[in-house]
Formats: sequence, C-alpha cells, structure tokens
Amino acid sequence: MKDSTIKTDEQTKLEQFFLGLKPAIENAVRHAMEEIRQETGTEHIYSAALVTDSDCVTLFLAVNTEEALAERDKEDQTKERLAELREYWPEELVEQVADGSFSLNRYIPDEWAYSDGTDSELNQVSRQLYDQDDKLSDADDDLYDELHEQFQEQFVETVTGVFGALRAEGVFGPEIFCFVSMSDDERAQEITDISAQQLNTPEQYEQYQTWSEIFFGESYD
Repeated sequence: MKDSTIKTDEQTKLEQFFLGLKPAIENAVRHAMEEIRQETGTEHIYSAALVTDSDCVTLFLAVNTEEALAERDKEDQTKERLAELREYWPEELVEQVADGSFSLNRYIPDEWAYSDGTDSELNQVSRQLYDQDDKLSDADDDLYDELHEQFQEQFVETVTGVFGALRAEGVFGPEIFCFVSMSDDERAQEITDISAQQLNTPEQYEQYQTWSEIFFGESYD
C-alpha cells in the first residue's frame, strides 16, 4: 500500500510539472518564432518541428522555408553527393533526387536552415526537463522505469498540445506543417507520424505520408 501511495504521489508531481511547464514552452516557442520570422524575411515557411532527444530532456524549434530547402536540395544534386547517395539508396530514388522530383530533406529537421538560438528560452526549458528527469533517478529501479515512461509520454503530449494551441493562436499559419521529432530513436517515426496526423489537415498529412513511405521505405539501415 505504501509503494502504491508513493507511486501515485510521484505520478501526480509529474503531471503538475508538465502542467506548469506548458505555458513556459508556449512562450518560448512564440518568442523563438518571432525571431525566426525576422531571420527568414520574405522566405516562405512550410514546416516547423519541435525536436527532442531519446530521453526527452532537450527541446528546440526547427523551421524551414521552401527557399532554404531548394538550396539544400541543390547540394544533394552535385556529382559528388549523388555518388555518396548511391551507396545507401536505390538508383531509382537517386535519380529522383538528381532531377529534383524528390527531396530527402523536406521533413528532416537536422537538415533545416533555421532554429532557436543557443541562448533561447527553449534552452531554459531544456534545463528544467533535465533537472526533472534527474530527480526521477532517486526512485527505485521498478518505479523509475514507470516514471520515466510517464515522463516521456507526458512530454510528447505536452509538446504536441503546445503546437496545437499556438496554431490556433496563429503563431503557426495553416500553411505550415507542424510535427514533433525525436532524434536517433526507434520511436522517432511513430512520434512524428502521430503528431503530424493530429496537428495538420488530412491533405497535409497525406503529403507527408507519401514522402514518408518513399523515404523510410527505401532507405537502408
């Protein structure tokens, strides 16, 4: 009974932590977008992603424009780069990259041109996430595993909710494809897919799905 009470108390504390953190994330993303829009100028923003790591203790905003994407795709169309791509991708897909009919970079935040700076408010949020996750290590092993899973689930739910709230507010226009991204983790594709479906129109999601089927279906491990 005592263990059950502790578990409930710790779970409640996590819920309260994310409830309190959500407004801070919203403000941080709002302010980051204001700066990024100044930086992009007249370029056309087509996508934005809130990116985390496999432990969900870091968070940054990545944004890309059609113009920046075109420049990045040109790099993939050089003779040297196409030769590299042929080591990992089927010839048919490499030819699509070469003629510009498929972009390897459209939905890959690591390849995007814009993000919040190193001194951004999202960095402060990341420190709070790290500190909170570190506190979980005080629990015994069984409880830690359960709390860590809850931490990550609530993190993704909170960040997705932030995107939804800010889209409703107009921070992200209807033309911007929004999603949550996780770097270097086997759950990354699933997290992106679920958040993309929740946050965007069926038409936008269908476009992402078409790209995703080619990218993830054709890429090699």
